[in-house]
Amino acid sequence: MLSQTLQQLERDGFVARDVQATVTPHVEYSLTDLGSRFAQRLLGLVELVQESIPEVFAAQAHYDSNR
Repeated sequence: MLSQTLQQLERDGFVARDVQATVTPHVEYSLTDLGSRFAQRLLGLVELVQESIPEVFAAQAHYDSNR
């Protein structure tokens, strides 16, 4: 599953795949510029979700108490 996900991310231009020609095959993945731009935006969204957890819990408690 991880292999398929990495292949799709490479196909979409989010990651670059670098195969090392060593005795034991080694592959390294890195974010492309596009992948970095997406990651920055996603981190902002993650931060917003984390900051909002208390409000979400309060809304859930309010909803549940009215049921």
